[in-house]
Amino acid sequence: MRRGESPSPHASLAQGLYDPVMKKFMRTAISALVSIVAAILIWPVNAAACPEFPQPRLPTADVRIIADEGAINLLVELASTEEQRQCGLMGRPAPPPGGGMLFDMRPAGAAYFWMKNTPAPLDMVFIEPGGRVVHIVEDTVPYSLEPVGTDTPTAAVLEVASGAAARLGLRIGSRVVLPWHTK
Repeated sequence: MRRGESPSPHASLAQGLYDPVMKKFMRTAISALVSIVAAILIWPVNAAACPEFPQPRLPTADVRIIADEGAINLLVELASTEEQRQCGLMGRPAPPPGGGMLFDMRPAGAAYFWMKNTPAPLDMVFIEPGGRVVHIVEDTVPYSLEPVGTDTPTAAVLEVASGAAARLGLRIGSRVVLPWHTK
């Protein structure tokens, strides 16, 4: 700018964009906008993953938890096919006390889950092939796309209502008798 000229309105706008507070605001605003657009675009994918959303009630199985406080039986829905595992508890309320969903992950391997379209917080219990608990994620965030899980070989994942893992006395090393252990 030469002496005597008035500053251009564009010059002050450009300087404002370099202000650290303005940069942080712009990053936050752009990130929020991208998240909203992604959520809108991803929502229709449920139809492909879950032909019936939420999926109908699945066959049930007994799971026996052997904790310090003694043995506790749960009646859980069994998600044994790829489609059933992908749908899980999406679109459903929290499982009832004494219930949940057991994901048959055999053959064992790393297991990661997300909370996409799942309205209720859950506890996720990761169980190795021999029936020992190897990882627990408590109070998951509803609708979160952040994967949670473990690289430890996992044969089953038990999803129960938030807080149920602690109430049942589950911790790393607890024993769980899975339906296929009793056959």
